[in-house]
Amino acid sequence: MSQPSPARNHLSRQAFFGRAGLCLLAAVWLTRPTDASADITKFELDGKIFTKQLYQNDDSQGLMTLGNPFWPDKISGHNGVGTEFELGIRGHVSSLVEAGARLSSRFGERWQDWWESGASDFSGVENTSGDSAGMNRASYMKLRGTYVQITPQAYGIDWLRIGSSDFSMFNPWTIGKVRYIDRDNGRGYFASGHFGSNEAFQYHIGLIAMPKLFVGPSWSTGLGDPMLTQAFWSRDWAYAASLRWRVNDHTTVRAVADLTQDLEVDKNDPDAVGSNNPNCLDKLGNTIAGCAPDHAVDMKTRYASFNGTFDIDQEIGETIRIQGLIGYFQQQIDPTLAGNGVALNQGVFPLVYKDAHDFAGTLRLTATDPFDIGLTLQGEYFNIGSEWNSIFGARRESDVLLTEGLVGGGGQLPTLNLANEFIDFDDDWVESCIGWHGGTGLLTLDRGDTQIKAEYTFITYNTNTVSLNAKKGDVDHPRDVDKIYPDFLHTDGFTDTALYDYANTSDRGRDPRSVYRRNQARYTNIGVLNLHHQFMVGRGLDLDAKAKYINDVDYRSLTTTEDDYHGNIYQARVKLSTPIADGWKVGLIGQLDQWNELNRKGTLELGYGDDVTKKAMVALQTSVLFAGVKLSYYLEHIDKWQDRQRDGNQYWNIWRSKATVEAAW
Repeated sequence: MSQPSPARNHLSRQAFFGRAGLCLLAAVWLTRPTDASADITKFELDGKIFTKQLYQNDDSQGLMTLGNPFWPDKISGHNGVGTEFELGIRGHVSSLVEAGARLSSRFGERWQDWWESGASDFSGVENTSGDSAGMNRASYMKLRGTYVQITPQAYGIDWLRIGSSDFSMFNPWTIGKVRYIDRDNGRGYFASGHFGSNEAFQYHIGLIAMPKLFVGPSWSTGLGDPMLTQAFWSRDWAYAASLRWRVNDHTTVRAVADLTQDLEVDKNDPDAVGSNNPNCLDKLGNTIAGCAPDHAVDMKTRYASFNGTFDIDQEIGETIRIQGLIGYFQQQIDPTLAGNGVALNQGVFPLVYKDAHDFAGTLRLTATDPFDIGLTLQGEYFNIGSEWNSIFGARRESDVLLTEGLVGGGGQLPTLNLANEFIDFDDDWVESCIGWHGGTGLLTLDRGDTQIKAEYTFITYNTNTVSLNAKKGDVDHPRDVDKIYPDFLHTDGFTDTALYDYANTSDRGRDPRSVYRRNQARYTNIGVLNLHHQFMVGRGLDLDAKAKYINDVDYRSLTTTEDDYHGNIYQARVKLSTPIADGWKVGLIGQLDQWNELNRKGTLELGYGDDVTKKAMVALQTSVLFAGVKLSYYLEHIDKWQDRQRDGNQYWNIWRSKATVEAAW
């Protein structure tokens, strides 16, 4: 039979022996005689009820502003109210063993659904029965967060964990902390321990079951891939380690690495289901050399990736801190097992479609009030390779750079696998920083009642196809965004995250994952000024003000100046907030945006147009904490005008709100 390559077999065997070794280590320590007993067994229970209502002056129906963009989930929409309940259970099995689980209802049933059972007996047609809308509109309970944690009382081992984890022991460049909605869905085998006095050397290792959704080509480990007739995901694992050494009171070094391996069945193996060679005969009926059933199925690696980082944290005296990180990335794709989503899906794909490797590095310097006047100085250099990709890294709720970035709020992450879905309109967005090369300076002045932050960031891009010093008329070196580099379809215009949808039906600007373009010669300047001041009025009046300016330039192709993009983005925001009673706080917010964009959108063949966008937002925000119950309300109005030279003008008049009630015990 046709055999997998030695390299692929070797990788698979490494994975097997790695898992076997960890299980053997656990078995050795678990079979040692101990004095463990169930004499302190007890349960700990906690519960939480969360209710949310969305309102917007449109005709959408759902409980979440942005749901899954790839298939209808029946929970997305701007008008709806629903409730979620969860029950946490922890048990102290003995002095050395703890176990736990979480039961949580799926968030999808609207109050108006009443008795929805989760069935769909009418071919998906919604009707007045309780058997029409399907499981994502029924508040069924899902088992989450299951784990058993063992303390072996052995030198060098603090604990062994079997089951759920949020992966927070690693870092955003390798295996990132899981986003909130999936926080304890990931499971694996984990060990943690230390050596030396004062835990000078600490380690974490993990064998993690890879999710069949989002880690890999086409956001899956094979499901839905056109190259596979029968995806195999039950042996897809990631292997991770974090090693930290506290050299002394001022110096800490850490190495973190992960390896993902997506395996598929070798269809040339006669023992495989649906084998190409079930009888070990070729098309002419001749026996295939080396092909013989052995009741074992060979595997091939569909996709594998490695991300490794080494970082140092050095304190100098009482005020100076230096943090540096370097990283290496490599990926391997088998095109016979992974379809080319760049070509097949209009450039919407989470990987560069080829074997690739690259480097990344950051260096941050912090001087905390060196002059004793409340002034802290920070500077950061960053250089992230054009093909770096943290496929299993943090997808949101993390940040690897000091800068506020372009979209602001949510941070920057070195992955094409961002998770700007399953969020509401008031949630922050994250953006990809793959290819960013530049620096940030940040000054923070803290004078008690007044804090001022001033930032300047300059970015050039390793993803540029030509040098910024190139002259018009020189030869272009276009990037292959048709077959290799994903451009996520929407590459032009400043991103309006406040009024965004994944279909981009109303021209919301570039996708935050769009880091590759056919022709690019781009640089960006970002300036941000934040002010906080508390007035001694009443119970205290807080003023938060922000001004931001972005100058974004992309010369695109060298063949002409008529495609040169120049964007000047202005933003001003003011918020006043004050407590008006014990546990009750109210805030008023106003924001103005103006985006002047020369040659914002178009093509060389059809030409480009100049667009001007003006947006005004006012909002009311209030929260009440009463006897353990938290009630929050946010009401927002947006007027947006978009004057487009080549397309029709657009206008938005949006009222929307979000109300929540939370009770936990």
